Amino acid sequence: MPNKQHALLVEDSPTQALLTLAELEKLPDVKVEHAASLAAALEAIAKTRFDVVFLDLTLPDSVGDETVKRFCGAAPELAVVVLTNHDDDAQALQSLEQGAQDYMLKARIDAPSLSRSLRYSIQRKRAEILVREARDEALEANRQLERRMRQINCLYGVSRALESHELPLKVAMEEVVGIIPSAWLRPETIGVRLTCHNGLLPGGFVETPDFVETPWRLEAQVFAGSRPAGRMEICWPESRPAEGSQAFAVSERELVRELARRVGQALERACVQKELVQLATIDFLTEALNRRHFMQMVGSEIQRATRYGRPLSVLMLDIDHFKRINDDRGHAAGDEALKAFVILCRDVLRDQDIIGRLGGEEFAIALPETGLASAEVVAGRVRAHLAEMEIPLSGGDPLHLTTSIGVAECKVKEGEGLEACLGRADAALYRAKAQGRDRVEAAE
Repeated sequence: MPNKQHALLVEDSPTQALLTLAELEKLPDVKVEHAASLAAALEAIAKTRFDVVFLDLTLPDSVGDETVKRFCGAAPELAVVVLTNHDDDAQALQSLEQGAQDYMLKARIDAPSLSRSLRYSIQRKRAEILVREARDEALEANRQLERRMRQINCLYGVSRALESHELPLKVAMEEVVGIIPSAWLRPETIGVRLTCHNGLLPGGFVETPDFVETPWRLEAQVFAGSRPAGRMEICWPESRPAEGSQAFAVSERELVRELARRVGQALERACVQKELVQLATIDFLTEALNRRHFMQMVGSEIQRATRYGRPLSVLMLDIDHFKRINDDRGHAAGDEALKAFVILCRDVLRDQDIIGRLGGEEFAIALPETGLASAEVVAGRVRAHLAEMEIPLSGGDPLHLTTSIGVAECKVKEGEGLEACLGRADAALYRAKAQGRDRVEAAE
């Protein structure tokens, strides 16, 4: 206990005030002030620091339990001793529940009882404060633990989605943006959008339903390796998050950066996988299918055509006098001719048609759901468009190309395979070349 205690007596009765003050003044090392109303008492504690308040329940501006409630609400750190004329246990308990530390009958007040109550009340209030602080610290520690557990669970769920070999990238990213809000207290109020710049996601982004850009946001750039690959945005659509400024604390910003890092690793893996697939299936120069992958895909199409009795035709195409282009204009010009040829074919063909480079200047095209007559029309269109096209070259005249084409419809009803069908189309191609090139010939 400090050497000097500062007490406030709140009593409206002059007579009772004199009696109580007289007893209090008998106590050594106690300084006493007096207030005659609740308002005066509240004004006094706003100006002066007191250790204990002796509070009458019946005042001119407040009566009964309301007096204790109002005063303790205004001064939660002060020890309060209730003074009353009524020996009422229920009222005593009510006063203690409202925040008082002790309860004294005015008829029994004397210096020893006041001294004991003063000391006990101050000690009880200090104990209450310590308990409250410990409780608040425990609650805060529990909140932080819950927050950290939400973050850990979020990171675990995101990692599982990103590392799954069964989920397509877009589906995995949709799961990721759906999991991220769970790291915060009210996930239903949080919007997430993940933007991807490297063409791996159809449409370029995935987001939670009803995503809205707002000033209340956390964001981080996504890198695939060292290359910028996208952006992660987390927005609160209505106002500051329910967890207050803590939602923008260092731990939350670190969480978003870690999420962006893991997404970036997944995008980097997807880029590498895409490049490997392209190396294994795509001709590096023209971006047509390479021979092996073309044979696989068209073989599957022939099986489907055979199963359902649907037509399928193939074209064999050869750029006329291609060796002359390489010899006269150089291999760079030959490369430009091959790339332009594939681009033209794609402009003429449907999305479901398949084009492959079989080697050198020789290409093949598969036309699902297409009979021989229609395939000849497609071949004629390719031939005519190529004959009209000019291919610009730097440092020289533009190139003009022609092509010879052999057309064959696969005899699916007879069980003809791809190799046999391509063989007939190739024989038709040689006839077209033998008859002067720049023409279309149908297989027998």
